[in-house]
Amino acid sequence: MRAAKITLLIIGSLLLVLFLIYGYYGGFYPVRAEIQQKGGEVLVYQKMTGDYAQSPDVSDKVYNKLLREYNITTTRGFGIYYDHPKTTDKDSLRADVGCILESDFEKVEHLRADFEVKEYPNDNYLVADFPFKGMPSVIFGIMKVYPALNTYVEENGYDPNTPVMEIWDLSNNKIEYRKELVKIQN
Repeated sequence: MRAAKITLLIIGSLLLVLFLIYGYYGGFYPVRAEIQQKGGEVLVYQKMTGDYAQSPDVSDKVYNKLLREYNITTTRGFGIYYDHPKTTDKDSLRADVGCILESDFEKVEHLRADFEVKEYPNDNYLVADFPFKGMPSVIFGIMKVYPALNTYVEENGYDPNTPVMEIWDLSNNKIEYRKELVKIQN
């Protein structure tokens, strides 16, 4: 009898801890997708092919090179994901991953020697935010935000096969998701 109580107490404590972790990293955050005018950011990045799980390493590589070799500090990383991982072979997935330039715009021409550089187009995007409190937030965001974006585009007649941009905003502790909108022609 005593062993059963201790076992239940341990299981209950573990469930409580998991519940709290899930909530802390955004698991209960309500996702709201809406169309917003966005864009205009200067993106400094590397093209990436392969498993999207390499994105944090590529982003860190760009960030560190900007900091060490160009003395540029950024607080927003990003990934633009072009292919759906369920319909594209892992080795063929394409993305642009790097940092958003927030200052030092006079260095853009010099940056082109080591990076791809472009201005993200101003346009209407399907946008959703999610709290960012560490890598588990990225995982929970993928599990919660992408289905919300996909539901919205399906219900409103947009092409589901358009790129999605994730912006990891460290200073505001959030991840912003932007899905390109292309109406399906009937």
